[in-house]
Amino acid sequence: MEDQLRAAFLRMKRQEAMDIVKAEINRGTDPLAILKACRHAMEEVGRKFETGEFFLSELIYSTEVFKGINTILEPLLKSARENDIVEGSVVFGTPKGDIHDLGKNIVITMMKAQGFVVYDLGIDVPPGKFILELQRTGSSILAMSALITPTFETMKEIIKRLKEQGLREKIFVIIGGAVTSEFVRKEVGADAQTLDPTQAVRLCRNYLRTRR
Repeated sequence: MEDQLRAAFLRMKRQEAMDIVKAEINRGTDPLAILKACRHAMEEVGRKFETGEFFLSELIYSTEVFKGINTILEPLLKSARENDIVEGSVVFGTPKGDIHDLGKNIVITMMKAQGFVVYDLGIDVPPGKFILELQRTGSSILAMSALITPTFETMKEIIKRLKEQGLREKIFVIIGGAVTSEFVRKEVGADAQTLDPTQAVRLCRNYLRTRR
Protein backbone atom coordinates (compact mmCIF):
# COMPACT_ATOMS: atom_id res chain seq x y z
CA MET A 1 0.00 0.00 0.00
CA GLU A 2 2.68 2.48 1.01
CA ASP A 3 4.58 2.09 -2.25
CA GLN A 4 1.38 2.49 -4.27
CA LEU A 5 0.39 5.65 -2.40
CA ARG A 6 3.89 7.07 -2.67
CA ALA A 7 3.85 6.51 -6.43
CA ALA A 8 0.42 8.14 -6.76
CA PHE A 9 1.56 11.18 -4.77
CA LEU A 10 4.77 11.59 -6.74
CA ARG A 11 2.86 11.34 -10.04
CA MET A 12 0.22 13.78 -8.74
CA LYS A 13 -2.56 11.23 -9.37
CA ARG A 14 -5.27 12.45 -6.99
CA GLN A 15 -8.03 10.07 -8.05
CA GLU A 16 -5.66 7.12 -8.16
CA ALA A 17 -4.50 7.86 -4.61
CA MET A 18 -8.09 8.17 -3.40
CA ASP A 19 -9.02 4.88 -5.08
CA ILE A 20 -6.11 3.15 -3.32
CA VAL A 21 -7.28 4.53 0.02
CA LYS A 22 -10.87 3.41 -0.58
CA ALA A 23 -9.69 -0.08 -1.53
CA GLU A 24 -7.58 -0.31 1.63
CA ILE A 25 -10.51 0.81 3.79
CA ASN A 26 -12.69 -1.88 2.19
CA ARG A 27 -10.01 -4.44 3.04
CA GLY A 28 -10.17 -3.34 6.67
CA THR A 29 -6.81 -1.57 6.79
CA ASP A 30 -6.35 0.62 9.86
CA PRO A 31 -7.07 4.26 8.85
CA LEU A 32 -4.11 5.38 10.95
CA ALA A 33 -1.83 3.12 8.92
CA ILE A 34 -3.18 4.69 5.74
CA LEU A 35 -2.62 8.17 7.17
CA LYS A 36 0.94 7.22 8.13
CA ALA A 37 1.62 6.06 4.55
CA CYS A 38 0.27 9.37 3.23
CA ARG A 39 2.49 11.29 5.64
CA HIS A 40 5.53 9.42 4.38
CA ALA A 41 4.52 10.24 0.81
CA MET A 42 4.16 13.93 1.67
CA GLU A 43 7.59 13.87 3.31
CA GLU A 44 9.02 12.56 0.03
CA VAL A 45 7.28 15.33 -1.90
CA GLY A 46 8.75 17.86 0.54
CA ARG A 47 12.26 16.49 0.05
CA LYS A 48 11.91 16.73 -3.71
CA PHE A 49 10.71 20.32 -3.38
CA GLU A 50 13.70 21.20 -1.20
CA THR A 51 16.16 19.70 -3.68
CA GLY A 52 14.56 21.46 -6.64
CA GLU A 53 13.27 18.30 -8.28
CA PHE A 54 9.72 19.47 -7.67
CA PHE A 55 8.46 23.03 -8.04
CA LEU A 56 5.68 24.98 -6.32
CA SER A 57 3.05 23.63 -8.72
CA GLU A 58 3.86 20.05 -7.71
CA LEU A 59 3.82 20.99 -4.04
CA ILE A 60 0.43 22.66 -4.41
CA TYR A 61 -1.06 19.70 -6.23
CA SER A 62 0.33 17.18 -3.73
CA THR A 63 -1.47 19.08 -0.97
CA GLU A 64 -4.68 18.72 -2.98
CA VAL A 65 -4.07 14.97 -3.18
CA PHE A 66 -3.66 14.85 0.59
CA LYS A 67 -6.80 16.95 1.15
CA GLY A 68 -8.81 14.56 -1.03
CA ILE A 69 -7.61 11.56 0.94
CA ASN A 70 -8.23 13.34 4.21
CA THR A 71 -11.91 13.84 3.36
CA ILE A 72 -12.18 10.05 3.14
CA LEU A 73 -10.14 9.28 6.25
CA GLU A 74 -11.35 12.00 8.62
CA PRO A 75 -14.67 10.38 9.61
CA LEU A 76 -12.87 7.08 10.27
CA LEU A 77 -10.05 8.71 12.17
CA LYS A 78 -12.23 10.50 14.72
CA SER A 79 -12.59 7.36 16.80
CA ALA A 80 -8.93 6.44 16.45
CA ARG A 81 -7.26 9.80 17.03
CA GLU A 82 -6.25 8.95 20.60
CA ASN A 83 -3.80 6.43 19.14
CA ASP A 84 -2.35 8.86 16.61
CA ILE A 85 0.92 10.66 17.22
CA VAL A 86 0.30 14.40 17.55
CA GLU A 87 3.36 16.56 17.02
CA GLY A 88 1.84 19.66 18.60
CA SER A 89 -0.67 22.40 17.92
CA VAL A 90 -0.28 25.58 15.90
CA VAL A 91 -2.33 28.76 15.66
CA PHE A 92 -2.00 30.01 12.08
CA GLY A 93 -3.30 33.05 10.27
CA THR A 94 -2.67 35.88 7.83
CA PRO A 95 -2.42 39.08 9.94
CA LYS A 96 -4.69 42.09 9.53
CA GLY A 97 -3.91 44.02 6.38
CA ASP A 98 -3.43 40.99 4.13
CA ILE A 99 -6.01 38.74 2.47
CA HIS A 100 -3.68 36.25 0.77
CA ASP A 101 -3.88 32.64 1.91
CA LEU A 102 -2.34 30.34 -0.72
CA GLY A 103 1.00 29.98 1.07
CA LYS A 104 -0.72 29.64 4.44
CA ASN A 105 -2.97 26.88 3.16
CA ILE A 106 -0.06 24.94 1.67
CA VAL A 107 1.87 25.05 4.94
CA ILE A 108 -1.22 24.07 6.95
CA THR A 109 -1.77 21.02 4.77
CA MET A 110 1.90 20.07 5.12
CA MET A 111 1.64 20.47 8.89
CA LYS A 112 -1.50 18.37 9.14
CA ALA A 113 0.12 15.70 6.99
CA GLN A 114 2.95 15.54 9.53
CA GLY A 115 0.73 15.19 12.60
CA PHE A 116 0.21 18.77 13.73
CA VAL A 117 -3.14 20.08 14.91
CA VAL A 118 -3.66 23.44 13.21
CA TYR A 119 -6.13 26.15 14.21
CA ASP A 120 -6.58 28.21 11.06
CA LEU A 121 -7.80 31.74 11.77
CA GLY A 122 -8.01 32.65 8.09
CA ILE A 123 -7.06 36.02 6.61
CA ASP A 124 -6.98 39.66 7.76
CA VAL A 125 -6.79 38.52 11.40
CA PRO A 126 -6.56 41.24 14.09
CA PRO A 127 -3.95 40.91 16.85
CA GLY A 128 -6.45 40.19 19.61
CA LYS A 129 -7.84 37.16 17.82
CA PHE A 130 -4.40 35.54 17.65
CA ILE A 131 -3.90 36.06 21.39
CA LEU A 132 -7.34 34.71 22.31
CA GLU A 133 -6.86 31.60 20.17
CA LEU A 134 -3.45 30.88 21.68
CA GLN A 135 -4.98 31.15 25.14
CA ARG A 136 -8.01 29.05 24.20
CA THR A 137 -6.06 26.22 22.60
CA GLY A 138 -2.90 26.25 24.70
CA SER A 139 -0.87 26.08 21.50
CA SER A 140 2.85 26.77 21.80
CA ILE A 141 3.39 27.76 18.17
CA LEU A 142 2.13 30.85 16.35
CA ALA A 143 2.56 30.91 12.56
CA MET A 144 1.85 33.96 10.41
CA SER A 145 1.98 34.35 6.65
CA ALA A 146 2.25 37.59 4.68
CA LEU A 147 2.49 38.71 1.07
CA ILE A 148 2.32 42.46 1.62
CA THR A 149 4.44 44.65 3.90
CA PRO A 150 1.66 46.44 5.91
CA THR A 151 1.23 43.21 7.89
CA PHE A 152 4.62 43.76 9.53
CA GLU A 153 3.13 46.33 11.89
CA THR A 154 0.38 43.87 12.82
CA MET A 155 3.02 41.20 13.52
CA LYS A 156 4.86 43.63 15.79
CA GLU A 157 1.64 44.40 17.63
CA ILE A 158 0.86 40.69 18.10
CA ILE A 159 4.29 40.01 19.59
CA LYS A 160 3.97 43.10 21.80
CA ARG A 161 0.68 41.73 23.15
CA LEU A 162 2.24 38.33 23.76
CA LYS A 163 4.79 40.06 25.97
CA GLU A 164 2.11 42.04 27.78
CA GLN A 165 0.18 38.83 28.47
CA GLY A 166 3.29 37.07 29.76
CA LEU A 167 3.09 34.55 26.90
CA ARG A 168 6.07 35.47 24.76
CA GLU A 169 8.56 33.04 26.32
CA LYS A 170 6.07 30.19 25.94
CA ILE A 171 5.26 30.75 22.26
CA PHE A 172 7.42 29.94 19.23
CA VAL A 173 6.63 32.56 16.56
CA ILE A 174 7.37 31.68 12.94
CA ILE A 175 6.65 33.89 9.93
CA GLY A 176 6.71 33.28 6.19
CA GLY A 177 5.57 34.64 2.87
CA ALA A 178 7.24 36.27 -0.12
CA VAL A 179 7.89 39.63 1.56
CA THR A 180 9.45 38.20 4.71
CA SER A 181 13.17 37.78 5.32
CA GLU A 182 15.66 37.34 8.14
CA PHE A 183 15.75 41.12 8.48
CA VAL A 184 11.95 41.23 8.83
CA ARG A 185 12.08 38.42 11.40
CA LYS A 186 14.38 40.50 13.58
CA GLU A 187 12.34 43.67 13.06
CA VAL A 188 9.03 42.13 14.13
CA GLY A 189 10.57 39.98 16.87
CA ALA A 190 9.74 36.51 15.55
CA ASP A 191 11.76 33.39 16.36
CA ALA A 192 12.00 31.96 12.85
CA GLN A 193 11.34 32.83 9.21
CA THR A 194 11.22 30.71 6.09
CA LEU A 195 9.86 30.74 2.54
CA ASP A 196 9.93 26.93 2.37
CA PRO A 197 6.82 25.02 3.58
CA THR A 198 8.82 21.89 4.37
CA GLN A 199 11.33 23.87 6.38
CA ALA A 200 8.48 25.53 8.28
CA VAL A 201 7.30 22.09 9.41
CA ARG A 202 10.84 21.08 10.34
CA LEU A 203 11.46 24.27 12.36
CA CYS A 204 8.26 23.77 14.34
CA ARG A 205 9.04 20.11 14.94
CA ASN A 206 12.58 20.93 16.09
CA TYR A 207 11.24 23.54 18.50
CA LEU A 208 8.83 21.07 20.07
CA ARG A 209 11.52 18.42 20.41
CA THR A 210 13.88 20.81 22.22
CA ARG A 211 11.11 21.47 24.77
CA ARG A 212 10.53 17.81 25.58
